[in-house]
Amino acid sequence: MKSEKQIILTVTVLFTTVFLGSLCLLIASPQVAILCSLLLPCTVLSYLFPRWGLLTFLIYLPLGGTITYGVAGVFQAFGRGIRFTGSYSLFHLAKDAFYLPALIGILIHYKVWKKNSLKLRSLMIVIALFVFTCLLTFFFVNIPADATNAKDKITLMGLVGLKVWLGYIPLILCAYYCLNNQKNLLLFNRFLLLLILIACSLCLIQYLFLVHGICPGSTDLPEPSNTSASLRAQCFVGGSLLFNPGKNLIRLPGTFVAPWQWAWFLIASSFISYGVSFSEPSRLWKGLGFVTIIAVLVATLISGQRTALLLVPIIYLVLLLITQKRDKNLLVKLVILFIVSIIISTQIGLVDERIANFIQRWQYSPPQEFIVKQIRWITSNYITLLGNGLGKTASAAHRLGSITLVETFPAQIIYEIGILGYLVFLSLVTTLTILTFKAYRSLKTPALRGLGLCLWAFILFISYNPYYYPLAVDPVAVYYWFIAGMLFKLPVLERNCSPQ
Repeated sequence: MKSEKQIILTVTVLFTTVFLGSLCLLIASPQVAILCSLLLPCTVLSYLFPRWGLLTFLIYLPLGGTITYGVAGVFQAFGRGIRFTGSYSLFHLAKDAFYLPALIGILIHYKVWKKNSLKLRSLMIVIALFVFTCLLTFFFVNIPADATNAKDKITLMGLVGLKVWLGYIPLILCAYYCLNNQKNLLLFNRFLLLLILIACSLCLIQYLFLVHGICPGSTDLPEPSNTSASLRAQCFVGGSLLFNPGKNLIRLPGTFVAPWQWAWFLIASSFISYGVSFSEPSRLWKGLGFVTIIAVLVATLISGQRTALLLVPIIYLVLLLITQKRDKNLLVKLVILFIVSIIISTQIGLVDERIANFIQRWQYSPPQEFIVKQIRWITSNYITLLGNGLGKTASAAHRLGSITLVETFPAQIIYEIGILGYLVFLSLVTTLTILTFKAYRSLKTPALRGLGLCLWAFILFISYNPYYYPLAVDPVAVYYWFIAGMLFKLPVLERNCSPQ
C-alpha cells in the first residue's frame, strides 16, 4: 500500500512538473520554466525528507547569489543602469521552496506540538510577544497606510517585513529536532565546514579572475558604477562587486548577492569554523578545519570588506583565548601567531594595503560616529510606539514602493516596529542569550563544551551588534536562529549519546 502511494505521488509530481514547466515556457522565459520544473519536485522532496530539505536550504543560502546572477543571469545592462528580468523575484524566493516544506515536514514528522522536550517557556513567551507586536504594526500601521497611499503596496511590504523578522525563528525547532544524535551533529558540522571552504575557494577564484583580467572589473564602467559595487562588474560568482585597482577600491561579493552580505558570512564562518575544528575528533577533519580557517582569513583579506577585516582576526584570537585558557602551550601558540602575523604583514604588500585602506576609511567615517548619528536621527524624527510600518527598510521590498535606508540595527528596528517592538525584540535576544549560555554551561564533554562556547559567542555577538543589520538578512538571520537550536540540543545529545 505504501509503495502504491509513492508511485501515485511520483506520477502526480512528474505530471504537474511537466505541465507547469511547459506553461512557464509559453508565458515566461526559459529560465523561469527550468526553475519551476526543478522547484516543484524539490519542494515535495523537502517535505517528505525534511532533514535533506533543510540541508539543501543551507547549501542554497551561500550559493543563491551565484545561481541568481552568475548562472541564471536575471539582469541586463541598460544604459548606465540595470534592468531585471521577470524571473528576478522568483530566483530570490527559490530558497524558501526548500525551507518552508522542510519546516512543515519537521513539525508534522516529529509531532512538535505534542512534545515537551524543548522546555523553554520564557523563550516561547517573548517570541509570542514579538510576534504580537509585529502583527500590531502590520494591522494598525501597514494596512491603514495602504488605504491612503495609492503609489506603494504597503500591505505587501508588511508581509515582506513579517518574513524578515519572524520567518527564520522556527529554525530553532528545525535544528533541535533534526540533530537527534551526536553522529548527525558530527556530519552536519563537517557539512558546514565543507560549505564554508567551497564558498571561500570560489571567492579566491573570483579574485584571481579579476586580477588577471579574465573579468574586466569596474575600471571601464561609467560613473558612479566604477566607484561602487555594481552588477555590471559581476564576475564568475556572486552579484554586485567593485574592483577598481587604479583607485584602490575593491569590494568582492564572494558567492553572495552583495559585498556586505559576504562580509557577514565570513564573520559568521569564523565562529563556526573554529568551533567545529575545536570539537572535531578526527585528525583529518581537524586538519581540514584548520585549512578552512586559513581560507576564511584569506577570503577576508582579498575581499576588501573593512568590517570583516577588523572582526574576523579578532574573533579567531578571542576564541583561541577562551577555549584554550588552560593549555600550557597557549603562550607559545600566541607568540607563533604574533610572529607569523608580523611576517605576513611585512612581506605581503596586499596586507599592508588593506590595513592602510581600512585605517583611512575609519578616519574618514568612524563607525561609532555613524552609529550615534543614526540613533540621533531616529530618536529625533521617527520615535513612535508601533513604528512606521513593517518592510519599510527592507531591501527585498524596494520593488513594492519607496523604502528608507537605515544602516544600523537598533535604528532600523525602531523605524519599522517602533519603540515597543524594539524593547520586545531586545527582551527576546536577551532571553535567548541567557538560555543558550545556560545550555553551554551545562555541558561537561570538552569537545561539546568548546563547540558550545564558540556558538554561544556568536549568539552573544549578533544579539547586541549595533552596526548594520545582520539579523534582518541572510545569511546571519538563518545561522543565528539555527545555531540557537543547536545549542539547546547539545545538552540533550550529551546526556543521551556517547561521544562519537
